[in-house]
Amino acid sequence: MKKQILSVLFILSFQISLSQLVSYEVIWVKDGMDESYQEVEEFWSKIKEQAIADDSQDFWIVFKLEKDPENADHKMKPDYIVMNGFKDSIQRSKSVNWQELAKKVYKKELSKKKFEAKWTMGSQVRKETRNFLVERLDNSVWSPLSEGKEARFLFNGFKALNDDYESFEMKYFKENHNKQIDAGSRAWWEFNKVLSRSENANQEVTHFTMDVIDADYQWSNDNEPSFTDQMMSKYGVASRERVIGDRMSVLFAQFQQN
Repeated sequence: MKKQILSVLFILSFQISLSQLVSYEVIWVKDGMDESYQEVEEFWSKIKEQAIADDSQDFWIVFKLEKDPENADHKMKPDYIVMNGFKDSIQRSKSVNWQELAKKVYKKELSKKKFEAKWTMGSQVRKETRNFLVERLDNSVWSPLSEGKEARFLFNGFKALNDDYESFEMKYFKENHNKQIDAGSRAWWEFNKVLSRSENANQEVTHFTMDVIDADYQWSNDNEPSFTDQMMSKYGVASRERVIGDRMSVLFAQFQQN
């Protein structure tokens, strides 16, 4: 139920907030500390709620990656991705003393000793963090899935192989995504360009996409594509290489309340 509520909250936010800049924190958690990590993010949820109310940022989402413990490749994947959205570079440049803000938020709820324990836990649970800053280039119109359908979040990272890649995404692949939206199997698509990254982050990826689709949707090619579609698809696919592919669920989320 919590997962469904957070998914709906995430979805509704796009009707009122299309952030231009988003920072990604890609996080690996220390062995045996997953529960403690989630406790840390629950602690931060109220702090982020206040930061958003103060207009210091636009949204905050914690995604948990879906991983198969039997898959060797999945063992190399991160555990969580935290996204912080900003309306623009001006909002992102605002200075925030996070510890002082946290003390203000929890002043009446936590003793000084309990607050310090919660605050220091944040530095103890992460094994590694990699960072990206991306700019929103394009997105679809939000269209909620039918009642009863579960949303699946797909997060893909691509390496542009030629100068045509962005045009293929925004002028061709987007059309196909819109057809899926019209058919009720997709709710959302967004396309982001990497502006900067930490030295330890993937150095190949140039763009990210986020898709929200019906979890039960099965990809198919029932209709014979036209020659034009065949050629557009062929050269569109050839303009990019997928280097990151993840499925995620929403764990925590805070958004601007309008």
